[in-house]
Amino acid sequence: MKRKWKACLCIAAFLLAVLPVSASADMGPKPQITIQVQNAPDGDYYVDLLIPGEVPERCIDNIEWNHIDRASLPLDALERDRMDGWHYAMLDGTQPPLFYKHPDKDTFVFSYFGTPDTFRIAVYDDSQQKVNFSEVMKRTQLQQVFTCDFADNTVKTGNPLLTYLKQFASSLLPTLLLEGILLLPFGFWDRRNAKLFFVVNIGTQLLLTVVTAACMRIGMPFYRYLVFAPLELVIWIIEAVIYRKRLQTRRETAHPIVYALCANALSAAATLFSVHMVFPWI
Repeated sequence: MKRKWKACLCIAAFLLAVLPVSASADMGPKPQITIQVQNAPDGDYYVDLLIPGEVPERCIDNIEWNHIDRASLPLDALERDRMDGWHYAMLDGTQPPLFYKHPDKDTFVFSYFGTPDTFRIAVYDDSQQKVNFSEVMKRTQLQQVFTCDFADNTVKTGNPLLTYLKQFASSLLPTLLLEGILLLPFGFWDRRNAKLFFVVNIGTQLLLTVVTAACMRIGMPFYRYLVFAPLELVIWIIEAVIYRKRLQTRRETAHPIVYALCANALSAAATLFSVHMVFPWI
């Protein structure tokens, strides 16, 4: 039986590694915009997001934060073609930080709390030395894929159902892995507890995904500040109550409420570690 559970953990770790979207454990899914460029320029090109308004007085230097060499960017062209009333998310910065990934030549991922709700896509073509700006786009999902056709400067959005399925998986898998491992030192690791553990976490992560989808659908831009933290507290209380009544162990010192607290704290610590430090705006 132990070999079977070890195999399950290995499979979960593998799926977590190859998952095509960012994972953030039980702290829940984070805002994300993925830009997939079609009919891209033949040579080098750079993609940034334009955000309405002036550059914030206090903001994170996203170029430095993401360890990007500023000298490698087409700064002169971006400044020359700057659009009035808009500023660059990466180049100028955002108040909450914005993570940037470039997994392949034609895919650009912007994520975390600095992800804008309203934006334009800016594509700099090095061969023509000019910047193309898309029409104004609105993010209607927490994590959304936009396909930008460079040739005719049009943008299409991805399948929302598929997006939320990926978001659900990206939140569930690391939670199962991290909190599942923690069952061992607390003495809760057996078949009955494992079934309860899976059911509870699937239910709570499903709740997170549904609330996320509902908030984005009604256009609640401050979801991440007004709803997310209280929802996490509610989830911890739900888990603590269920585990208090249902988790079984022969160990006298084990306590299910302490396990629920430690499990969620571990997930939180994993997320904070992944962003290196506590930001001044938290």
